[in-house]
Amino acid sequence: MGNFRLVSPVVVVIIAMLLTACSGDATAPRDLLLSPEDFPRSGVTETSRETGETNQNEPAVQVELTSQDFTVLESLVLFESEDLAMVLLSEIKQDQLAQGVDAHPAEGFHANSGVLADRLHGEDASTLFFVEGRALVRITLSGVDHANRVWEVARLAREKSG
Repeated sequence: MGNFRLVSPVVVVIIAMLLTACSGDATAPRDLLLSPEDFPRSGVTETSRETGETNQNEPAVQVELTSQDFTVLESLVLFESEDLAMVLLSEIKQDQLAQGVDAHPAEGFHANSGVLADRLHGEDASTLFFVEGRALVRITLSGVDHANRVWEVARLAREKSG
């Protein structure tokens, strides 16, 4: 009986620690987005940030960053599992394949949509979707050499969202 009293408080402490680790320590989706601090040069400003949910109640966030050279719009949806994010990416890839955009694996991006020609605020832009963990991330970039630079920005976003 004496051993039971010693074990019981230890079990309670362990359960409390596990519950705290599972619930309170998760990174908020808005903290997974790019920010001006993620760009080493000055002149990048945040022009908008929005938070919300999808129709299926997944957390969704979006940020727009601007500089003299580019504008980047990053959207992120955090799913319950990586498998769910991959299902949606697969649907995006099917839509893009119908538009003639074929996804090819890129270094560090085993799951991506390929780069799609797009428009952002009336300017030519490039859009790329990729999955990182449970997150489906969309990067749209306008500005000089946007088609090539979208991968640079995607790498920054991958590091931040991973």
